[in-house]
Amino acid sequence: MEKNVIHKALATYFATVNDMPGTEYKIDILEDGATKKVSVNGVVYEVDYNVGGDTIYSMILNNRSHGVQISSIGDSAYEVKNKGDLFQIKVAGELEKMRQARTQSAIVGRQVITAQMPGAILKIYVKEGDEVKAGDPLCVLAAMKMENEIRSPIHGIIKEVYIHETDKVSVGDKMMIVE
Repeated sequence: MEKNVIHKALATYFATVNDMPGTEYKIDILEDGATKKVSVNGVVYEVDYNVGGDTIYSMILNNRSHGVQISSIGDSAYEVKNKGDLFQIKVAGELEKMRQARTQSAIVGRQVITAQMPGAILKIYVKEGDEVKAGDPLCVLAAMKMENEIRSPIHGIIKEVYIHETDKVSVGDKMMIVE
């Protein structure tokens, strides 16, 4: 890892992890050769990878090997599995990021919480009328042997709950409304 070395980026992306509201990673592609040089929030890494199938990547990151499964789950959204951990990541390029900043200064108003993947509801932490803060856990969705805590995107009141514990949900199913 290098720090405080100035590189001109070939491309810049912004990634957010769904279960971590308010967290954003700035990723600059600095060199695009056999080994890539990538900056994540200002920390530079050397990355080499091989594709071992449609979704399996063998990555060498700073001389350490990692087996990672990356699957597209929608519009610039990916599911990343690494050593048993499951992450949903949304990626936006610089132009898309600027466009979003102009059209969405903050998440406000009525938010419909939908299932981002098929699975089963293990636990529901809230009921209609409960007050929640941005980042508060709403429920747990079990999918692909992983438990995913779904969190509130805003401060608000739970207006409707459409799910019950043990319910099966599909991608896009309405689970709750927070406003």
